[in-house]
Amino acid sequence: MATKFERVEVELPQDIIFAMRGLQKAEDIKRKLKIALAIVLFQEKTISLGKATELAEMSRVRFIELLKKHGIPAYEYREKDFEKDQQMIAKIG
Repeated sequence: MATKFERVEVELPQDIIFAMRGLQKAEDIKRKLKIALAIVLFQEKTISLGKATELAEMSRVRFIELLKKHGIPAYEYREKDFEKDQQMIAKIG
């Protein structure tokens, strides 16, 4: 099934665009904004890791590395997961 797209326009002050160091081409700015949006939406749990990598237009491994660089965990390791792991360790060991 093909992904459907919808165009969204965002107006940014020129000084913000200028501050995006070295990104002179509109395509470079667009790419950086899509990556930033993917990170924020993933962090807010609005979209999944798979959808975030799709939006950022990068591989899952590369996106996870980017999340790590920003101190954002790619996966949640909850107390319930920890307890399951402890039970498994006790059973094995």
